[in-house]
Amino acid sequence: MVVFLHYFLTLIFTLKSINGQYCYANECSIHSTLTGDVQNWALLIQNYILKLASDSMHREKTQEYFDLAEYKEETKYGDKLLDEMKSILDKYFENKQRAANRIAEHARQAHDTLYRKREEIYLKSAITNSSSHTSWRRSNGSLGYTWHKQLLHLDNNTYKDADIPLRLPQNMTFHPHFKRNVSLRHSVVKISDEIPRNNVESIWTVEWTHDLESTFVQNRELDPDIRWQYFGSKVGLIRLYPGREWDQNFAGFYNDYDPRVRPWYIGTTSGPKDVIIILDCSESMKSHGKFAIGTSIASVIINTLTRQDYVNIVCAHESHWDDIGKWHIYKTNVLSCQQDKMVKATLAFKRDLKEKLAKLKPGGTSEFETAFDTAFDLFQRKPKTGCQSILIFITDGQDTDGEKVRCGAGQYTRSGYVPGPICKYNWTRYWNMVKQRQQFHPRARIFSYLVKDNGQIFPGKLACENDGHFAILNDGENLINKMFNYFDFLSKASLSINGSWTSQYIDQWGLGVMLTYAIPVTSNIDGRLLGVAGVDVTLDDIEHVISSKSWGSVYGFLINRHDGDAIIHPGLKSTTIPIEDPISTHITQLEMTNNQPQEFQTIILPAMLSGEKGSKRLSNAYRATIRREFGTGTYYWSPIENTDYVFAFSLGESDEKFREVRQPKNLSKYDESFFNLLIEYNSTKARENLPGKFEHMQVKINDPKYKDVRVSYLYSSIMLAPRVYCDPSEYFYNDDLAQKTINAHIYINQRGDPSENDIGCKQKKATFHENTRAYVLISQPIERIWRRRPSELTKDIIWTYVGMRTGVFRTYPAHRSVRDYDHTTRGWYKRAVSLQDRTTASTPYLDLSGGGKVITIAQVLFEGMPSISNETCQEKVGQTSRKTKFPGGCPCSSGSDCLSGYCYQSAAPGLEHKQLRCATERIIGVTATDIRYDSFHSEIMKRMVASDGRRSCGSIYPCPSNQSKECSTRCYLVDHSGYLIVDPDFVNVSAFHESRYNGLTLGHKEGEVMADLIYKHGLFHRAETITFQGTCHVSKPSAKVTLKGIPANPEELDNKYKNKGPIPQFTNEYGCIQDQVRYRIQQSKLKWSELIIGEVNGPCMSGQYYVTPLVKTNLILVVIENYYAEQSKLFYNFNCKIQRSIVDAGAFRIINGTCAHKIEKLTSLYDEDKCPALRDVQIECKYNRTNKKQLSLIVIFYVIICYIDYYYYS
Repeated sequence: MVVFLHYFLTLIFTLKSINGQYCYANECSIHSTLTGDVQNWALLIQNYILKLASDSMHREKTQEYFDLAEYKEETKYGDKLLDEMKSILDKYFENKQRAANRIAEHARQAHDTLYRKREEIYLKSAITNSSSHTSWRRSNGSLGYTWHKQLLHLDNNTYKDADIPLRLPQNMTFHPHFKRNVSLRHSVVKISDEIPRNNVESIWTVEWTHDLESTFVQNRELDPDIRWQYFGSKVGLIRLYPGREWDQNFAGFYNDYDPRVRPWYIGTTSGPKDVIIILDCSESMKSHGKFAIGTSIASVIINTLTRQDYVNIVCAHESHWDDIGKWHIYKTNVLSCQQDKMVKATLAFKRDLKEKLAKLKPGGTSEFETAFDTAFDLFQRKPKTGCQSILIFITDGQDTDGEKVRCGAGQYTRSGYVPGPICKYNWTRYWNMVKQRQQFHPRARIFSYLVKDNGQIFPGKLACENDGHFAILNDGENLINKMFNYFDFLSKASLSINGSWTSQYIDQWGLGVMLTYAIPVTSNIDGRLLGVAGVDVTLDDIEHVISSKSWGSVYGFLINRHDGDAIIHPGLKSTTIPIEDPISTHITQLEMTNNQPQEFQTIILPAMLSGEKGSKRLSNAYRATIRREFGTGTYYWSPIENTDYVFAFSLGESDEKFREVRQPKNLSKYDESFFNLLIEYNSTKARENLPGKFEHMQVKINDPKYKDVRVSYLYSSIMLAPRVYCDPSEYFYNDDLAQKTINAHIYINQRGDPSENDIGCKQKKATFHENTRAYVLISQPIERIWRRRPSELTKDIIWTYVGMRTGVFRTYPAHRSVRDYDHTTRGWYKRAVSLQDRTTASTPYLDLSGGGKVITIAQVLFEGMPSISNETCQEKVGQTSRKTKFPGGCPCSSGSDCLSGYCYQSAAPGLEHKQLRCATERIIGVTATDIRYDSFHSEIMKRMVASDGRRSCGSIYPCPSNQSKECSTRCYLVDHSGYLIVDPDFVNVSAFHESRYNGLTLGHKEGEVMADLIYKHGLFHRAETITFQGTCHVSKPSAKVTLKGIPANPEELDNKYKNKGPIPQFTNEYGCIQDQVRYRIQQSKLKWSELIIGEVNGPCMSGQYYVTPLVKTNLILVVIENYYAEQSKLFYNFNCKIQRSIVDAGAFRIINGTCAHKIEKLTSLYDEDKCPALRDVQIECKYNRTNKKQLSLIVIFYVIICYIDYYYYS
C-alpha cells in the first residue's frame, strides 16, 4: 500500500515553480493571500525565540566565562591510549577469570573429597553390617551419598534457600553493586521447580557445594568490584553468592530458575553444532496430547542453543484423502523464515522458531521422505558450523495415522462408496534413505524421542544405527532431566577444561546486560560433569572503563571476534535497564551507512576479527557522534587477551589536540555552590557538618509555580551525572543521601591548588573525575545574572540551566534532579549539538523535575578558542578560496566561513580579539531554558495576525469554494525532522498524557501537506532503518501519574527502586524488531527568501499551505489557509488514516522481522579450522524391537502355553 501510494502521488501530481512558489501543473489557480503575512510571521516568531533565548539564558555571558577560562592543551596519541586501555581491560577480564577458576577448582576438590570420605564410611559400614549402613541414601545416576531424607533436615548454615523466607540469610543489607538486599557472608541455593527437592542428588549437591562459600568470600576480598559468583549444578540447582531472596511473579510466587538452560551454562557445556529438528506433524500426533509434548521437546532443544549454533525445524506431513474422499493438503515445510538454510541460534531466530512452533497444528500423513531429504540438504548448506551435526527426530512411531488418513482416492461401486486404502508406512525405505544420505562430514547423530509408547521400532533403529540415543517421553514435565543422554553427550563430546566468555544476555538477577566467564567442572574420580562455575561482569562496568579514557568526540566500542556483533557501542541502547535479552547488531550497521566507508568492512573489520592489533586512518569515517556525519577519523583496535572480544575506539581529527579547562586561579569572585539534594541540607548529619546552609538557601516547598518541588530562588543547584563519579554504581545506589550531599558540597566548594586536590580517580578513594570542580566554578557567575532577571520575563520560565560535556549540570532555581539524570543523553542537548550554529527548540514534553509540559530552547557553548594569527589560519587550511572553512580562532565575517558554522566576537585573548572569529569545532556544553508550553504557544499564536484581520491563525471564516462551509487557518511550528513543536490542539491536552503531544509529526496531523513536502518539493527526505533493540507497547501508553493523580516528583522517582515491593510492577513494554522511519530536512530546498506554496485536496482535508523556515532556528512555519476537514460518509475515515500513516514517522513493529537480522557467512568454523576437538563418545542406545500388536500376541501365546502346561501336568 505504501509503495502504491508513493508512486500514485508521484505520477498524478507534477510540480511547477513560479517565482519561488509551487502549485499543480493542471491547476495553477492558488490565491496566495497570506504570502506576505506568512513571511512576516516567520520573522516575528524567530525574533521572539531569539530574544527569549537571549534574555533568559544570556548565552553570551556563559560563553564569555569559558572563553576567558584557562585551558591546558594536550597532544593525544592513539597508540598510547590503545596500550593503556588494553592493559586495563586485560587485567579486568583476567581478574574475573581467576575468580571463576578458583571456584571451579574448589568445587572439584570439595565434591571429590566429600565423596571419597563418605564412600569410605559407607563401605566400612557395609562390611561390618553396621546399622548405619541402612540409613545411607546413595545416588543411582551419579556420585553422591547422604543420610538425610529431606533438605530441611540439613542445618541452617549448610542450607540457605532463596525460596524459603525462614531459610534466608539473616541481616541482609542493601548493596549498590547488586541493587538489592544481599548477604556478603552467605550464599543461597535456588532449586528448579522441576527438580524433586528431596531426592539424593539435590540434598547431596546442597551439602558439598556449601564448601564453596569460603572461595566466594575470598574472591570478593581480592576483587571488591566483582558481581555475582555461582556454581550451577547439572542436577538443576544453583548456589549463588552473595545470598539473596529470589524474585517473585505477579501472583507472589517465586520465579523458577534452572541454570542448565542459561546461556553461560549451555555455551560452556556444549561446543558449536548444527541442529535440525524433524517434528512429526501428522494426524496421529493429535491424540493424547502428543503434539503438545512434541513441541515442548523442540522448545527445550531451541532454548538450550546458543549463538554459536545453527538450527532449523522441519514440520513433517503430507497431503492425503480422507475416508469420505476429500483431499486434504499438507506439505512438509521448514519453519524458519530462511527455509533453504540453517539460521544462527540468536535470540531473534530462536524467538521466531518458538512462535511458529506454537502456531503449528497436526494433520496429514506420516510420510517422512521429504523431511529427511530436507534435513540433510540443510546440513550440507552454509551457513553452518561444520563441527558436529545433530538431528532430533520427534514422533509417535505409529506406522499408520488412523481410519481418516487414506493414501489413495476412493471409488464408487454398486454397494456404495469405498474409501481408499489406509496409509501404511514402509520404515525400511526411510532407514535406507538416511543411510545413503549420511555421506557428508560430519556425520549426523540422530536422537529419537518417542512421544508416548506407540511404536519403538522406527525411531529406535534410526537412532541406534546413527550413533544416537532413543528415549520415550510420556509427558512434557522435567524434560531436561528426561533428555539427560542428549545433554550428557554434548558435554562429554565437546567438554573442555578451559572456560569461555559468553555473548551478552540479560541478568535475571537485576544487574542489566551481562557477560559471564564460565568454566565446566568435572570430577577427577570418573570424569563426569558436575556443573559450571561462573562469574559475571556487567556491560555497565565495562562501559565505564571504556568511557573513563574518552575525551572530546572519542568513543570506544566492544565487539565479538567470532561474528563482529557489537556488544558495547554508543549507538546501542542502554545496558543498564534493558527490556529483554538484546538482539545483536553487527558493527557494520553502526560504523557504516549506505555501505560507506568501504574500508571499514574490507580492511578494518577483517583485521579486528583476525585478532590483530592495529590502527587505520579514514578520510570518510562514519563517526558515531551526536551528528552522525562523515569526517576524518582514526580507528585503533586490539583483542582482549584470553577472550573472544575486541576493543576499539574512534578518534576524530579534532581530538588529536585536546584542550581542557583548568580550575580558575583567582577564586575570590566565585560564590558558593549547592548540591541538588536540597532537603538533605536539613538532615541531622548535614546540619552538623554544614551548619546554617539550609536556612541560608531559603528553600521553599509548594511554591505556586513549583508544586511538590523544593526550590531556592537564591541559588542555582549542581547536579553531577552518574558518569562524573569514579564509581557510578556506588553513587546511584548509595542511600546515604545526607553524606553524599556533604561530600559533594565540600568538593565543589573546596579552595586551594587544583593540582593538589582535584586529580580525580587516579587518587585513591577519590569520588569524582579529574577537573569536575573547574566546570562548577567557571559556570557559577551566571547564577547572579539569572537571579537578576525581571519577574515579568521569568513568570513562565520554569528552569534555566547549563549542561556541560563532563556531566556537570547547573540549573536555576535550585532544585532536585532525578538520580540517574544525565543531560548529555537528553534530546534538547543532542539537538543543540547537532545544530550548533542555531537556536533550537525541543518538542513539548513532560519535565522530569516537576515543571509540567514544557518546551526547551537551547544554544551551544563552544570551547574557548585558541590564540591564532591570520597567517597561521591560512597555513592551516592551505588555501584562500571562497570555499575555505576556517578552524576556531580564525577571523571570519559569518558562520559560513567557519568549520564550526558559528562566527562571533570572543572575549578570549588573542592577536585578533577585537574582530569576529570562528568558534572552535568542539562543544563544551549547552545552555537552555524551559518555558511552559501554554505560554510559548500563546506567544507564537498572537504574532500570527493576518493583515486583513480575517485570516489569522485560528480564525474561522466561510470557505471560498462553498460559502455554506466553514474554513479556518491552521498554523504549525515543525522542526527539521517533521515533528510538531506547536500545534493548535496541544494546548488542550493534559500534561500527563505525554503521548498525545510528544513525538507527533506533521504527517500524523496533516498527511496531505506532508506528502507534498516529501514527494513534490523534496523538502523532507525519508530515512528508514531496522532496529533489533526496539521497544513496543502492549497497549497505548497511559498518563504518567502517581496514585495522587499527579506526576511523580524527583524524590518519588529516586525512591521508586528502594520502596518497591517483592512483586514486580506491570510493564507495558516489551522488546521487538522495529522499522524506524524518520524524515530529515533537505537544507538546500528551503532558503530564507523562498516560500513554498501549494494546494491539497485529499481524504483528510483541503486547503492552501505555506511553508517557510525560521533560518536561525531548527523550525519551519507551516500555515494552512482555507482549511476544511473532510467528512467521511462512513463511520470512520479509512482513507484519511491511510494517507496519514504513509507519511508518519516513528518506530513500527515488524511482525516477523527476524529475516532482516541477517549476516551472511560463507565459511564454516570447520573451513576456518576453528572447531574444538571432539571426543568420540559412545552412547548407549536400545529399543524394543517388537510392536504392540506383536507383543500382545506373544503375551497371549505365553498365557496359553502356561495354561496348557498347567492343565496337562496337573
